[in-house]
Amino acid sequence: MTESSTGESAGWRRHWSWAKWLLAAALLTFVLCRHWDKLLKITQQPLHWPSFVTALALCGGAIVLTFLRWFCLVKALGFVFTIRDALRLGFIGYLFNFVAPGSVGGDLVKAALLAKEQPGRRTTAVATVLLDRILGMLALFLIGAWAAWPQWAEIRERAELKAVVGLLVIGSAAGLVGLTLMLIPAVTRSRAWQHLARLPVVGHMIAELVEGVRLYQSQRRALFVALGISVVGHFGTISSFYFSAKAISGESFVPSYAQHLFFIPAAELAGIVPLTPGGVGLLEEAVNALYKLSGAADGTGILTCLAYRAVTLAIALVGMGYYLTARREINQALHAKPNAENVPITST
Repeated sequence: MTESSTGESAGWRRHWSWAKWLLAAALLTFVLCRHWDKLLKITQQPLHWPSFVTALALCGGAIVLTFLRWFCLVKALGFVFTIRDALRLGFIGYLFNFVAPGSVGGDLVKAALLAKEQPGRRTTAVATVLLDRILGMLALFLIGAWAAWPQWAEIRERAELKAVVGLLVIGSAAGLVGLTLMLIPAVTRSRAWQHLARLPVVGHMIAELVEGVRLYQSQRRALFVALGISVVGHFGTISSFYFSAKAISGESFVPSYAQHLFFIPAAELAGIVPLTPGGVGLLEEAVNALYKLSGAADGTGILTCLAYRAVTLAIALVGMGYYLTARREINQALHAKPNAENVPITST
C-alpha cells in the first residue's frame, strides 16, 4: 500500500469517527425531543444525592476491576507489568473512549502503550486487549441470560423480550463454546485460521488474536480468573445503573434490581451496533423501552442513562491526570512509524 493511499485511509477513518459523533448527537437530540414533556415532569423531582454517590462508587469500583482483569491477562503472558501500570494505562484508555472513540479508542491506546513499553511483543499486547474485551462481553451475556430465568413467567408474555433472551442465551453459549475451543491446541493450529488470517481488513487482527490465544493455553487459570472478575465487575456496573435510576426517579417507580440484571445486559446489545460511540442515543432508547415494559414512566430510562453517563464521565476525568503527565508518550505510541519489529496498530 502506498504512502498516499495509507494517508487517505487514515483520513477517511478520522472523518468517519467524527461523523459517528455527529450521528450520536443527532440521535440523542431526537430521543430527547421525542420524550421532552415526560422528561420535564421527571426532572422536577430533586436529585437523590446519596444514590448518585453510591452509583459513582459502584461504577468506579467496577471500572477498576476491568483494569485488574486486564492485568491478570497481561501478567499471565510474562509481561513486566504491575497493577500500577494497569491502572495508569486503563484510566488513559477509558478517557480516550470519551474524547476520541473510533479513531483512537481506549482499547487501541492501551494496546499501543503496552506494545511501546514491551518492545518486540506487539502481537501479544494486542491479543490481551482483544481477549479482555471478549471476556467482558461474555460475562455480560451470562448475567443477562441467568437473570432472565427467574423472571421467565413475565418475560414469556412479550415476544420482544423473548427474542432478547434468545440473543443472550445464544451469545452466552457461543462464548462458552469459543472459550472451550480456544483452550484446545489442535483448534488453534487448524489451517482454517491460516485462511482467515489472510482476509482483508480483519485478517491481521485474527492472526494476532490466535497467536495470543496459543500462549494462553498454558495459562488457563488466568482466563477463568479474568472471567470471574468480569462477572463481579458487571454486577457493579449494573448496580451503579440501578442507583442512577434511584437518584433521578424520586418517588416514581423504577424497575427492581432483579429486572436491571436482565434489562441492562439486554440494552447493552445496542452498544454493539457500530453506529454511534458507546451506543449514544441507541442505549437511551433501548433502556427507556425496557423500563416502560416494566411499568416505569416514559422518560425514566432516558434520564437514568444520562445520569449513568455523567457518572462514567466523572470517573473518566481521573484519566486526564494520567494523560497530562504522559501526553508526549501517548502521541509517540499512537503515531509510531513501521519497522521490521514494530508495525503500527491501526483502528478498524
